[in-house]
Amino acid sequence: MTSMLELVGSLLAAVVLTLAGLFVELQSMISFTAGEVSTGAWFALLGALLLYAGIYLLGYERVVAELLSPAE
Repeated sequence: MTSMLELVGSLLAAVVLTLAGLFVELQSMISFTAGEVSTGAWFALLGALLLYAGIYLLGYERVVAELLSPAE
C-alpha cells in the first residue's frame, strides 16, 4: 500500500514539475522575443532543470522503473 502511495506521489510530482517546466520555457521564449536576453536565458535554464527533474528523475527513474520492475 505504501509503495502504491509513493508511486502516485511521484507521478503527481513528475506531472507538476513537467508542467511547470513547460510554463517556464514558454516564459523564456516570450522574454527572448521581447529582447530581454538575460531574463530569457535564466528562464530557459530554470525550465530545463524543471523538465529534467519532472521527466527523467521522477518520471523515468521512479515511475517507469517501478512499473516495469518484476513484482516481488
